[in-house]
Parts: sequence; C-alpha cells; structure tokens
Amino acid sequence: FHGLMLNETQQLVGCYNVIPYEFMFFSKKKIFGQSVDTTIHTDYKGNIYNLKKLASIVYENLQKAGTSFVYGLANEKFYLVKKKVLRWDDIGKLNYYVLPINVKNFSRVFYFINSLLFIFIKLLIKIKVKSKGQYHFDIFKIYNDNFHSGRYDDSHQILEEKEYKVIFKEINHKKYNRAKIVYIIDVLPLSKINVELSVNKILQSIKNVDLIIYVGNLGGTPANLFKVPQFFLKKKQTTVSGKILDTNEVKSSIFNISSWNINLSNFDII
Repeated sequence: FHGLMLNETQQLVGCYNVIPYEFMFFSKKKIFGQSVDTTIHTDYKGNIYNLKKLASIVYENLQKAGTSFVYGLANEKFYLVKKKVLRWDDIGKLNYYVLPINVKNFSRVFYFINSLLFIFIKLLIKIKVKSKGQYHFDIFKIYNDNFHSGRYDDSHQILEEKEYKVIFKEINHKKYNRAKIVYIIDVLPLSKINVELSVNKILQSIKNVDLIIYVGNLGGTPANLFKVPQFFLKKKQTTVSGKILDTNEVKSSIFNISSWNINLSNFDII
C-alpha cells in the first residue's frame, strides 16, 4: 500500500508505504501491516497536517482491505513523530543477543581478550547443545512461500537441518575494519535449542566470522549467546510500536512485546 503526496504541479513530494502480512493473533489469523518507508521532500517537511493526511489515506485503505494493525521500527527521527502525530503506541523493546568471536576489529581495548575468546569459541563448537527451553508466543507471522519470496533475496543465506532452518546475512562492516558480522534474521521453528544449534552451525559453516547477532524477543537467553543490557542500546532505535486500525479485530493486548515472536524477519532493515 503506497500513499503518495503530490504538490500543486503534480510532482511527487512524499510517500508512505505499508506491506501487509499474515499473522496469528491469539490463535486467529489476522492481517497486519509493516510500516516500511516514509519519505517527504525537505520543502514540505514540518507540516503535520500533510503527514497525518498521507498516513490516514493509507490506514483507511488498509482497513478496507482487512488489515487490522500496523507496526514498525522507526528510526530515531521518526519515532516521536509516530508517537505524537500518528498516535502510535509502544509494543516494547527488541533485545540484542550476540556472540563476539574476533573482537579486536571493533576496538583496540579488546585485543587482550581476543585469544581467550578464540579458545572459548573452539570449545563451544564441540559442546553438544542440550537445552530444553521452549518459547511460547501468541503473536507471530505466518511463514510460507509467499512470505519467503517477498522478504528475502539472493543476499540472504539459509542453512537447513532436519530439525530447523536458519536464515542469515553476512555484512562486512566498513566502520569496523570490514569485520564480518552475521545477522541471524530468523530461526524456524523458533526454540531455544534451535537458536543454539543455528549459532553453532554458522560457526562451523562460515569462515572468519567476527560477530554473530540475533535481534528480537526471546523468552530466555540461548546458552551460546550473550544478551546485551538495554542501557547499552538506544531506546528509540530498539522500540517496536504500532497502531490499531480495527478495534473489533485487535485488542490492546497486542501492545506487549512478550507475546510476540518478533525478530529481523519482521522488518526491512537487513
């Protein structure tokens, strides 16, 4: 769904885009919209009425098509606009779970612990995971061929075993000496042991990985990842928020991050 803003000469000066996806919401199938891009020409920024009108047109048509909720992860500049102008509410904050492997690329401060980390990782790969923890979520996307073909492209990689599938992406970060960072985008089905197995599988399969990251909401920290404390993260950049479009279909219980199976697969960031 694309909302377009034209000026008096019919030039395109703004757009607001939402992608509808199928979700399960407390055992009932619903359509939720992922808010992706909002772009307005600099000459037309600052007019709250224009932005509200643009978003309202999209929301109206989304609701007519059966979409009951919109959600997104706004950048720091747009977060307050969505809160104050578009009347979005916070769902909750995403967590970062990381496995640092070769940290000397990120800071000289870490040089002295790099050898210890290397030994730890070698031992980690050999350890057989025995976790039994299961995650339970009442709100989650419906993963199928349509979702996969719409969300992923050739830049994404898949490792698949009989019990699980992990979808990830490698990025050589320019800021940190082109350190190789592997972002785990999704693990299917999501469980504690499957996340742990996925991390070990990546370590065994991908060479020269410096850092593995899983961004999302987990009911417990996997044994081979470390949870980054929230005070190290920027609140506005890790806060998922949303807006109910149809109160007959969705209730306020949706604004509880612990009910969501949500990770990078739910966004267009990676």
